[in-house]
Amino acid sequence: MKRFLMAALAGAVCLPGFADSLETMVKPSYTNRGDLVRPEGFREWVFVGASYGLSYGEQPSPDPVFHHVYIQPEAYKQYQETGTFPEKTMLVMENYTPGTKEDNTAAGKVDGEEPFENLHGQFEDKRVGLEVALKDSEQFEDGWAYFAFSLMGGPLRDSAKAFPKTMCWDCHKAHAADDNVFVQFYPVLRESFEERLLKAGADESAE
Repeated sequence: MKRFLMAALAGAVCLPGFADSLETMVKPSYTNRGDLVRPEGFREWVFVGASYGLSYGEQPSPDPVFHHVYIQPEAYKQYQETGTFPEKTMLVMENYTPGTKEDNTAAGKVDGEEPFENLHGQFEDKRVGLEVALKDSEQFEDGWAYFAFSLMGGPLRDSAKAFPKTMCWDCHKAHAADDNVFVQFYPVLRESFEERLLKAGADESAE
């Protein structure tokens, strides 16, 4: 059934309305060396999902972090309507350490009261990473490329070089549900993907 859906999507075309929309989409920029310039304003894009400690490694991460993922509104709209991510799609992921009540004292005391501390659970505390997944077949022969603009909690760099294929691309290719993207983990993308799977299955059964 999945193969049937992929074949159907492969033949999808960008409708005129989407073409107009994609003209205004934020596109990737590159340095003279071909490094990706860090995208700005992505917190105003569509938030597609979050995860905590997610990994396909054999062992869980000793220091799991929260992941927040954003996509350009125009790329989101086209995926919802056609099931394809357009060229120049960027998925930006921010990584945050988990915070507890011991970390939540920045507000200080107000009128002699105790600091505003949470009693249970965890929250996103310090940003320790910023990564981008980018679809740009003109720039990268494998279609998708992956970048990190901060490592180990260091300051954000203005640009970043694509990771070697074996570091990210291979894992995404092996485990991502659709077009190298982990849509299975992002609710607002997963719902439309599952709807298309069901429709494809129904169409296949009707033949």
